[in-house]
Amino acid sequence: MPSKKILIGAAAALMLLAAAYLATGAETGLVSDPASAAAPDTTGCIYPKEYMHSHHMQVLADWKEHAAHEGPDAVMTAPDGRRFQKDLATCLGCHSDNRQFCFSCHTYANVKPNCWNCHISPQDLP
Repeated sequence: MPSKKILIGAAAALMLLAAAYLATGAETGLVSDPASAAAPDTTGCIYPKEYMHSHHMQVLADWKEHAAHEGPDAVMTAPDGRRFQKDLATCLGCHSDNRQFCFSCHTYANVKPNCWNCHISPQDLP
């Protein structure tokens, strides 16, 4: 009969192999397919302008949560069927002048968004 140490070692090795296999997403189907990610749609905003004026922070907070957990699979389908990658880059694809679309309104409203705590502001790029 094999010794207890050998059995424990074999069990540990099997657990490591199983963890490595599952980490690749091979069995779970969680492997991201870059071809399935939505290309940023720049034909128009995801929602009507009036809705975005009052709800953009909730939309961005939801996108941030989904992007953090789903990565490149975080895709939003707009009511009209267009698909958008849930990423700040999608917003900046159209709203690249963040002095106009971010800072002027936020300064006027005296609010301090935290987007640029993690993301590089386009105005800071060379």
